[in-house]
Order: sequence, then C-alpha cells, then structure tokens
Amino acid sequence: MKESDQFTLREMLHRTTKWCPNNEAVVDETTRLTYTELLDSAQRTAAIYFKLGVRKGDRVAFMLYPSTIHCVALFAAFELGAIPIGLHYRETAKALAPMVERLSPRVLVYDAGMEDKAKELLDLCPLVTGSIRASSSVPAKLDPDATPDAEIPADLKDNPLDFEPMPIFETDPAVIVLSSGTTGIPKGIVHTHRGFTDGARGAVYNYNGLKSSDAYLNILTTSFVAWYNSSMAFFNVGGKIVFRSKWDPEEYLRTVQEEKITIAFLVPTMYRMIFARWEDIGKYDLSSVRMAAFAGEVMDPTTLKKVQEYISPHLMQIYGTTELGASAGAVMFEEDMVGDRLASVGKPMLNSDMRIIEPGGTRFDELPAGESGEVIIRGPSVSSLVWNDPAVARKIFEPDGSSTWWHSGDMGHFDKEGWLYLEGRTDDMIISGGINIMPARVEEVLLAHPGVAETAVVGIADTDWGQKVKAFIVLKDPDVTEKDLEDFMKESELADYQRPRIYEFIEVLPRTATGKVNRKALRG
Repeated sequence: MKESDQFTLREMLHRTTKWCPNNEAVVDETTRLTYTELLDSAQRTAAIYFKLGVRKGDRVAFMLYPSTIHCVALFAAFELGAIPIGLHYRETAKALAPMVERLSPRVLVYDAGMEDKAKELLDLCPLVTGSIRASSSVPAKLDPDATPDAEIPADLKDNPLDFEPMPIFETDPAVIVLSSGTTGIPKGIVHTHRGFTDGARGAVYNYNGLKSSDAYLNILTTSFVAWYNSSMAFFNVGGKIVFRSKWDPEEYLRTVQEEKITIAFLVPTMYRMIFARWEDIGKYDLSSVRMAAFAGEVMDPTTLKKVQEYISPHLMQIYGTTELGASAGAVMFEEDMVGDRLASVGKPMLNSDMRIIEPGGTRFDELPAGESGEVIIRGPSVSSLVWNDPAVARKIFEPDGSSTWWHSGDMGHFDKEGWLYLEGRTDDMIISGGINIMPARVEEVLLAHPGVAETAVVGIADTDWGQKVKAFIVLKDPDVTEKDLEDFMKESELADYQRPRIYEFIEVLPRTATGKVNRKALRG
C-alpha cells in the first residue's frame, strides 16, 4: 500500500479483498459477487471511465437503483480518484438538469430501466460527454435509439485496467452527496476519503462490533448519505450487503430469512408497514438478526415494542444527516429507550461532540441543559465543503482548529443527563406576539388524541400577532371535528398562545424526497 493511499475508499476495497477474497461482498436479485469479483469488475469499469476521459477529480454521475452494478460503478470511480454523485433518480430529467450542470460530471452511468430519462438528461446537459448503460436486476426495455458509449457488465471482459491510477490522498474529495432541500437546487455536500473511512470505522462501534460474517439488507436509495453510512462499514470488515431495488415489506422479511441478515436498518415508517401488512411475521425465521436499527424519526413506543418482540431485542437509533457522515451525530441503544427518554435521539457518537447554541450564534454561544437552541455537531466524518458554493459552506460550517462544527438548523435541548431532544427546525419556529413556539411540542400533544394519525404544525401570517399556529391533521377517526380538537387542546398543558387557531384536515402530509414533512409546502 502506498503512503498516499492510506485512509482512502480505494484502499479499503483493496485491503478487504486481500484478506477476505472469497467472502460474498454484494448480492441483488440476480447477481452475487465476491470481494475478488467486485474489485475486478470495478477496475475494469475504471478502465472504461478512463477511455471516456475520466481523470482524478472528475465527477461521475449515477442514476442507478440499489444493486451490485451500482457498487461496481461506485468503486470504479474511487479506483481513479474520480468523485461519484448519486442523482435523485425519482426526479424528472428537467428537475435534475440544473444540478447536473452545476456538478458538470464527465460521464453519466444509468440503469437500463431509466434509458428514456437518461437520454433526455444527456440532451439537456451537453457538459456530460460520456454515457454508460448498466444492466441490473430491474427488467428493462431498451430504447433502440439510445447510443451509450459502453455497457456494464457486458463490456467488462474487454477492458482490463492496464495502467496504474493516479495516487489519491485522504484529504481528497471522495463523494458528493446531494442534500434534500424543499426548494431550489440541492446542495452538493463534499465528503473526503478520510471522512468516509473514519465513518466506516466508527460505525463498527454503533453496530456493536461488525465482523466479516455480518450481513445487511440495503433498500436505501443510492442518492442519500444513509446508503454510504450504512454500507461502508460492511465493506470495511468484509461483510455482505444484499440489495433490493424496491421496498416491499414481505420481500424484505423473506430476504432476511434467506440471506441470514444480521443487521436490520429501516426508518420507523417501514417497520410500521411491516407490522401493518404482515402481522403473521412469525412464519419467517428472523433469528439471524442481532440488531434492529432505525433513523429518520423517533420511533413510537408501540412499534418499538413490536420490533423488539419480532425482529431483535437489541436496538440502535441514529440521528444523522447528509453533512455528518457516519461518525458524527447521536446514537442510542435499547437499554436507554425507556420512559420519557423514548423521545430523545441519543447522545453524541464515539469521538463526536454536540452543543446547543443561541440560534444564529457561534460555538461560543453555548446554552445550558434544559434551554432550547440550535444543535451544532462536530466529529471525524463531518463535511466542510459545498460543491461550487463556498458562501453556503461558510454559513453552515464553522472551523474549529483541525475540526469543523456543522450548524444543523435543528432546534433542540439537552436534559440534565445529556440526552438530546429535537424540537424542529430553526426555520420552522413560529413567532407569535414575540414569543417563540416550536411545532414539535404542539404536534406531540395533538398526536395524543386517539383520532389523530399524523399532524404537522406551521406558522401562518397574522395581522395582530405576526404569526398564528395552524395544524394540518390526518385523521384515524373521520368523525373527529375541529371542535373536538379545540376542546382537547384546551385541556392540555399547552399555554393558550401555543394552541392552534386553525385546523385543516387533509388526506396525506406532503413530504420531501427523504420522507420528512414538507412544512414549506404546507405554509404555501
């Protein structure tokens, strides 16, 4: 191993292949690759990239489903020191084009099942000069008019890597991950090789010690940082990652049984879907699962109990974001998921740190336990760059010697024991008559009403008070009325100024690409 190649994602795969050559690395519905086969395929794909003009530092855009071929294309980029970008493939070509133009990738790698969209995107983005069609487990009807420059895996046999790639360093950009903003062009968050390798190593602690015998079923979309955060630790230890191109609760359980999955990691909504649709999950053998993990939102007690009973008694909750990587944020394990602490998202991860500061302040404006403010976080995997937008980077990243604090925009507080409780976003704060109101507290009370399934609270303009509280309600019981909710809230512990002044009943709450409630859309 060259001195320059330490702590890089290229070195990670080479090292794991050396010591675990015959371990299964990646599996999907139709393909199984060992680490030796994954590395060989990645290097041959790197040779194709090189022929299409890709060099160290160039971007390679992916429009791919979760699959083995995605991993081949990904590690091929790392092999050259190129920078991969996973596009939000559910978006239209027109919506993707401005982001692609900003990132100016040299090559687009697209799943054969997205050929029409890829053709339109390439027409809209002349800066992209090369295209590769990738065949995955997803059935595809090929466009006869499409003319990709190469196909994988079909062309791999004719493209050995017959040269030595440029050296890469731990401080080099490794990956650009797109944020999930509700308006405008998503930010391109840049993570370094050192940040992601630190994340892969730190995640081993969160998983309670990963081994090469561990297996993970990944159904996450490849454009989100959660894909990397959950996967790279397994690549680092020689474990197995199983991919499914779409989410289906019964297929998930069947695959856990067949592939002997040891780590189950889903968002709470997915766990709820499992129990809503398949109450007879006892027919599946899930005994291989040693930990059930979740992120994205706090788990409700009913679902949490079912997860422990049917999937695994050992739990892990993660609070993380695109900017943090896998070794920064908060973590919580089952022994602490009791009582009022169920509403917490945990304490800082290993080698990570957090503070609550005055909104709009710096790391020096720290607030004591119990007081609400903005959450800021630092750790070995925190990013410090936004691609082609240094002004935005200066707003959200605060240097502190050799580390960086990320200003999350999340409001929250610590209790006296240091557990973090989130209260919503700083830009979600409602200011009525000069008093700050956090939607999360109002939503918590509304959700205690037996007839309420989901709710989102926002502030709308008011001529007298500046803003007033409006609640959007998805009902369990269609007979619940606005007066029922008003009476219920009057009996709660909320102060009068915190209670909603308007209720609107809707069928479903609007959500962002990551499944979070889109409050901006609700505010209109």
